[in-house]
Amino acid sequence: MTFIGKPLEAIDTPALIVDMHKLEENILRVHRATFDAGLDIRPHIKSHKTPEIAQMQVRAGAVGITCAKLGEAEVMATAGIEDIFIAYSLVGETKMRRLVALAKRTPRLSISAESLEAARQASSAFDAAGIELDVMIEVDVGAGRTGVQPERAVAFADQVAEMPALNIVGMMGYASHFAYTRRGEAALAEGAAEEGRVIGEIAGDLAAAGHEMHRISGGSTPTAGRYQEGCGLTEIRSGSYVFYDRNQVDLGAAPMEQVALSVLATVVATPTPERAIIDAGTKGLSQQVGSVSDGYGWLPEVPGAKVVRINDEHGFVDVREAVRPLEIGEKVQVIPARGPTCVNLYDWLYAVRGGVVEDAWRIAARGRNT
Repeated sequence: MTFIGKPLEAIDTPALIVDMHKLEENILRVHRATFDAGLDIRPHIKSHKTPEIAQMQVRAGAVGITCAKLGEAEVMATAGIEDIFIAYSLVGETKMRRLVALAKRTPRLSISAESLEAARQASSAFDAAGIELDVMIEVDVGAGRTGVQPERAVAFADQVAEMPALNIVGMMGYASHFAYTRRGEAALAEGAAEEGRVIGEIAGDLAAAGHEMHRISGGSTPTAGRYQEGCGLTEIRSGSYVFYDRNQVDLGAAPMEQVALSVLATVVATPTPERAIIDAGTKGLSQQVGSVSDGYGWLPEVPGAKVVRINDEHGFVDVREAVRPLEIGEKVQVIPARGPTCVNLYDWLYAVRGGVVEDAWRIAARGRNT
């Protein structure tokens, strides 16, 4: 890219920026804490969708990666990632054809299973192809999203175990209610412990019924780095820890100083002394997912300035409490409310170190939503 080797300010806007030093530190910090707890980490790449970052995570000890969508997994396999877990319900003939093709070129592929219909489809497709597929039983541990109910987990696993070509290797749960409803270090650590206890108990029931529980999978970013040895899990699937964002800061998962992701924007207008306009709106900044943070963007280099409203192409910055006014033409870094949805808006991620563009990475799994 033409901006490599140039100052950050040379990049045209809006653009997505990652601070390389913070990215590296975030990965090492969370991985080290995870390993100290005797756990593996299989990070969720929907947070960054970028092969170069997935490869950094694997080099830092990740046993593999987690994907939300088959399209993401296809991109990561092409990039050389050898252990991929798709933690999403895959159904339909087209998905099955693609899944079989992916399995043939991925050394270690596994999927979640939470309905008999989806499991039957996978069984039929893989049996016809003459290959086997590892399966994680997904249990709803209280988030109210997908997964079989805990009281049905053993019976469900018994039925899946009878299906040709499927190998049960463990179970997974997503316990957002133990993470995103809590604030602060102590509460998040308690949430991590409670999550491990609940998932571990269900895994124990499955193991007692004769099912292999090589992997007991949980995790979220707010609880990342807060699990203890013997918590009941064997691996976590946290993802947004690579970047963090304002939501994670407000949850107490990380301080603002650890946020590695930002949107570089230009001030294009100052219509009133109280309001400035930047060139990043809904197409450049993520919308809220819930009500964790009050706003759409924060300017770390201009404390007190906050994006309070976004239109398609305009970000409305309230500067009434800012330490200084914004000037037309200046470029500002904006911390998004939620990183994963912001990443999916951009084609490129600019890697910056010490204010200089070190590299430019294509967000190769951006838009791979099928």
